[in-house]
Amino acid sequence: MMNSTSTIRVVTDSTCDLPPNVVQSLGITVIPLTVLFGTEELRDGVDITAEQFFRRLGREKELPTTAAPGPGVFRTVYERLLAEGATEIVSIHVSSKLSATLESARQGGAGLPVTFVDSLQVSLALGVPVMEAARAIQQGATAEQAAAVALDTARRTQIFFTLETLEYLRRGGRMSRGQEFFGSLLQIKPVITVQDGEVHPAARMRTKQKAVEELLRRCAEMRPVSTVFALHASTPDELAHLRDRLHGLAPDSRYVESRITPVIGVHVGPGAVSAGVTRAPDEQSPSFLPT
Repeated sequence: MMNSTSTIRVVTDSTCDLPPNVVQSLGITVIPLTVLFGTEELRDGVDITAEQFFRRLGREKELPTTAAPGPGVFRTVYERLLAEGATEIVSIHVSSKLSATLESARQGGAGLPVTFVDSLQVSLALGVPVMEAARAIQQGATAEQAAAVALDTARRTQIFFTLETLEYLRRGGRMSRGQEFFGSLLQIKPVITVQDGEVHPAARMRTKQKAVEELLRRCAEMRPVSTVFALHASTPDELAHLRDRLHGLAPDSRYVESRITPVIGVHVGPGAVSAGVTRAPDEQSPSFLPT
């Protein structure tokens, strides 16, 4: 059942990497994190685009850093949505083990009708659960049901990245020097994933081409799937290759693609590409799932 007049709103953050057309069509509110070049603060996707960011990243001597939105930013957004007629809000965010964003949202939403979801994911592995929660609301789900859909979708979703180097992750505090050593020998190309809300090494390959094949192999192993997705930082040709291959792996699945946003780019660096899947619903999935 479609419910386009629902008064439940979905909020997420810019680490979701959802393409603008999906955000707009599903009425999702995206709160930007901040990229800092020294003392210059730029809102992710608002004050700086991915294209501008990766060009600038190549020129800068010092790596940029990132920051979560303050509680006041969340409070302002929640209160605006409620003033516009929302009765409930489902706020779904990047893994609390990777960012202070969710904690900031909780503080900002104190005392308001907001349901918070820790996705334990990042990038489109967050974006797909956000998308499914918004679709569920359009089809009549309650806030509680939508939150359950988001959690279940996140549980069934796996994302993989291959990077040119682990240096960006290490310097951003998302990977230890010991883990960085995993990908440093002989210029090996690392493959990483997210498990239990944290970044973990998954494989190491001798070339970028073999690393991309490893992404695809791991995605294929997870069939049957309901959604496949791909992203790139600065290599659109590699995205096109992933698109073709993923369509071949799961021709009947929903496909989502996007560009890695600046705040994720700080940690994965230029040349990163990503692919992932959401496995088909199983016996643990809630009874209410969007069609």
